[in-house]
Amino acid sequence: MDTQIQHRLIEASDSSWLEFIQSCNNANIFHHPVWLEMMSECYGYRPAIVAILDEYGNIQAGLPFLKVQSPFTGRRWVSIPFSDYCKPLYRDDSALDALTRQLVHLYQENKIDKLEVRWALPDNTNIHTTADFVLHTLRLNPDPDQVSRKFKRTHLQNIHQAEERGVEVELGDQLEHMKVFFKLQLETRKRHCVPCQPWRYFELLWRRVVKSGMGFVLLAKKDGEYIAGMVYLGWNKTLIAKYAASSQDSFNLRPNNLLFWEGIRFGCLNGYEVFDMGRSEIENAGLRKFKSRWGAVEEPLNYSIIADKPDKTANSRLESMLHSVIERSPLWVCRLSGELLYRHFG
Repeated sequence: MDTQIQHRLIEASDSSWLEFIQSCNNANIFHHPVWLEMMSECYGYRPAIVAILDEYGNIQAGLPFLKVQSPFTGRRWVSIPFSDYCKPLYRDDSALDALTRQLVHLYQENKIDKLEVRWALPDNTNIHTTADFVLHTLRLNPDPDQVSRKFKRTHLQNIHQAEERGVEVELGDQLEHMKVFFKLQLETRKRHCVPCQPWRYFELLWRRVVKSGMGFVLLAKKDGEYIAGMVYLGWNKTLIAKYAASSQDSFNLRPNNLLFWEGIRFGCLNGYEVFDMGRSEIENAGLRKFKSRWGAVEEPLNYSIIADKPDKTANSRLESMLHSVIERSPLWVCRLSGELLYRHFG
């Protein structure tokens, strides 16, 4: 079979790629052409899909990449920047092995600094594995109340507390709602001393993804004032809780618990099968416990790095520098640093 396998770099707009991912149950929005094109438009990354083809030209395995070139973090191929994970898609193990070999070949042929796959590839002497994260997912079914029976009492109490204290949840259906979320996101990122994504990213997210029916915004408000929000991405039966933001003085109202619950309810009632809570750092025990208490299953989330050595120092130095600057600066510095530098973290 190996003698009949071909490999090719194809465009994100190639119809055969969309047909292939639509046939894969484990594909998610980060494989989708709309997502790749949005990221390219926003950050200037060049998309490429590494595809393994059979003798008839049908895709048997594939993985999308965005090519990142940065004076700070090097020349890299990443699958996919700013996503928690992006699984290689394949028909069988031999196709996955062929894809893995081709990724190693592309790294060597293109003389790039690093090729990063945000999933675990098969063992290979050229591939380094990092094990810094875990992933939490919750299985859904059409009955939200049945899913809620998996919740720990603490979350149920916090949901009821938010409702009793008058917190309401609104489904954002206008660009103005995304602007509200961005304001909350900026405040949240400043609180954590990290750059905020540029507004252009959220504007494109609205126009390219949300308006295409592959995402939505939930906003929590109290007495007419917006206090928290979440951005959800949904495609191919998987609903991803991508971004959460809140004002600092709203914590005692438990809006995030209510926003999670409303997202889970939406997923149940709209045919989704998996609720993806995203990655957590292994050492963040508090966040891991928070997600597990929703009944989510925790699993290792390993990344595969094709490089001479898995060097994290470039990103770490830039992050450390910005952390110190943002911590001591007004809100506009958090926003400006994101506008100027966020693309380099991809």
